Amino acid sequence: MNLQATFTAFFAATLGLGTAACQTGGERVPATLTSPDEATLASVKEVLSDALGRARIRLGPEDLTASTSLSVLPPPLGPNETRSPAVPTHFDIVTNGSACFLVRQETGESYRLDGISCQPVP
Repeated sequence: MNLQATFTAFFAATLGLGTAACQTGGERVPATLTSPDEATLASVKEVLSDALGRARIRLGPEDLTASTSLSVLPPPLGPNETRSPAVPTHFDIVTNGSACFLVRQETGESYRLDGISCQPVP
């Protein structure tokens, strides 16, 4: 097998694994959460905590029943810091009609929100 064929096979296998992880069947459309109750917000924060690798998650000011995106605020400054270049991380809320997902805007990575209801935005 030549180098080009090897690269092509590797790329195809890698692409297949990446898309298989996020396949859910159905087109994804912008959505909003149906309820901003404490249990829902706790579940959203848990998914975001895993996605960002941080224990503490502070959500931005968005009304998640009206907004199709949310922001995660950067960690607070440490005791010896006066400013930080950190910026919020933004996620889109989407649905495929049967499940809700958060999609990280800067990377396109998708995270399923199990047990959370959302509705497509007309």
